[in-house]
Order: sequence, then structure tokens, then C-alpha cells
Amino acid sequence: MKDIDKIAKVVRETLTSTFQKNKILDIRVAEDRDFDGEEILRVDVLFEGAADELDTKSVAGVVRSVRPRLLREVNESAFPLFSFIAQEDVGAERFEAA
Repeated sequence: MKDIDKIAKVVRETLTSTFQKNKILDIRVAEDRDFDGEEILRVDVLFEGAADELDTKSVAGVVRSVRPRLLREVNESAFPLFSFIAQEDVGAERFEAA
């Protein structure tokens, strides 16, 4: 069984240092499988601000930042798939209820 709390902590620490201009409000991690049956991690990231305020180069490289730390710190090899959600696009209440 995966320790989702530890995985979320590593993701939060990595993203907080990567996205210094955008406050990370919440991280939600769920186990899943891809179309080939391989284990993946679905990671929803709720951030403060608008979607167009995120640095697209940082978003594109987030897996390269997070994945090595997941493997090294929590021995997690599942591939993380990220969804970035702007707080202004969806109310925090809806994010919590999903």
C-alpha cells in the first residue's frame, strides 16, 4: 500500500520550490492505472492565482523534478500525471468535495 501522505509531502515540497510565484494551496494524490495497466499517480494541484500566471516551462518540467525525489525519498516508481487547477477557476469548496 502506498503512503499517499508521504507522496503528497514530496510533491508539495518540490512544487513549492519550483513555483515560487504561485502559492500551492492543496495537493491531492490518487492511485490509478493507465491504459496499459501500469500504476500511475494522479496529482491534482490547486494553486493561487490564474492559470495564465503559471510558468509553462516549469509546468512542462514538473515530472522531471518530482519523479526522482519520489523514487529516492519514498521508493515510489509510479508515473505522476499532474493537473494544475487555478483557485479562481474552481472554488476551493469544489476542490475539497471532489
